[in-house]
Amino acid sequence: MCNIENKLEIVLITYNRRDCLERTFKHIFAEDSPIRDYNITILNNSSTDGSTELINEYCSNYSNIKHIINSKNIGGNANISKALVEIPKKEYIWVLCDNDDYDWSAWGEVENAVENGVDAIITRHCENKLSDIFYYSTLVSGCIYKTGLIDEAVTENIYDFIPYLFPHLAPIANVINNEKTVYIVSKDIVHAGINPGHDGSFIRGMNLSNLNENRKNIFWSVGYFNSLRLINDEKKRTEIIDGLRHFHKSLFDLFKTVMVKNKVLFKNYPSNLLQIFRMLNFRQKLKFIFAFLIINLSFKDYSFYEIRSKEQWKDYFSKISEQKYLDKLARKLKGKRVLLYGAGIITETIIENYDLSKLNIIGISDKRFERTGETDFMGLKAIKPDDINKYDFDSILITLKLFNKIKKSLQNSGMDKKMYSVINKNNRYAVRT
Repeated sequence: MCNIENKLEIVLITYNRRDCLERTFKHIFAEDSPIRDYNITILNNSSTDGSTELINEYCSNYSNIKHIINSKNIGGNANISKALVEIPKKEYIWVLCDNDDYDWSAWGEVENAVENGVDAIITRHCENKLSDIFYYSTLVSGCIYKTGLIDEAVTENIYDFIPYLFPHLAPIANVINNEKTVYIVSKDIVHAGINPGHDGSFIRGMNLSNLNENRKNIFWSVGYFNSLRLINDEKKRTEIIDGLRHFHKSLFDLFKTVMVKNKVLFKNYPSNLLQIFRMLNFRQKLKFIFAFLIINLSFKDYSFYEIRSKEQWKDYFSKISEQKYLDKLARKLKGKRVLLYGAGIITETIIENYDLSKLNIIGISDKRFERTGETDFMGLKAIKPDDINKYDFDSILITLKLFNKIKKSLQNSGMDKKMYSVINKNNRYAVRT
């Protein structure tokens, strides 16, 4: 196995995620980490939560860390752009995030790809098709690039697309446009972290009252479809859009989720829909219009998307007769051992206000337990996700909004238990950030 330390530039971007950053550091500097001795530049976006002190602590123990603190919070996307354009001096660039996990078992494939001069290396396993390659590159750490790809035109595109969430898609667009070489790892090296809340990392810490409306109201789908302007060939754009799922069964189902999110969270902000609509071909536009009509003419209550507090969840659960739903689940799961999955405000609201005694709950699992080391959560046994398979249970009750996303993630990790959502209604349109 070769050593690519002198060829690979690593830059880690961070802002006010001290707990996540500490976990990421543990992966990077673990005994089995192949990059623990590589030179790593950290772009600290003027953090105020103790991240700076944590980085300085690591700097004192690892001489290969270079710590750069921005004079102000320039926004997540601008920090990504800075990492791609201003820092690289080596042949390859890999930008890491402060909330991802890493599995190094397939790292040898990366080293071989670098030695063979591959232009782009996808660090998560996916199918070798344009829709997957473009989609999987939305994760900042999802791709390692040859720095030669980032020429003047790509640099211009990187900066131009800062407002559209994905400036880092400019290099992969260059790869697709010019049919450069791509290598896809056989096993995920990067496991993406989940961003809390509905506001993306690109505006965290900013004074929203001073941002323009498009900047405040943009969300994942709007930024993604906008980024397709970087793809020059119309047929390739169509192929990428047709293959897009983003945790949905179909493109039409994704369009419905877009409509729900824009309607509830952004008051049907028209610019969002227009920005997506203009990137579609005629057939795709018909699906988009049909999805708009279905959601906006529907009498369904989608208000739960705006819920942010325990009191709001309590009111919502009261409206939809949550106790009756839980009792129905208990009858369905009679004699079954149940694991709760998710330790957020939904779980707290349920435990504090509803009777779960008819459910045979053996414990609760959540990624936070890996960071905090908690062994108990509100009277339930706290179980780390990595330890789930050590316990005997029959079903999983997911106490999170992102039911479909969590379900798919667990299934992809080999989980074959029956899964149910604690949210009785509307879970198929759960907001995806």
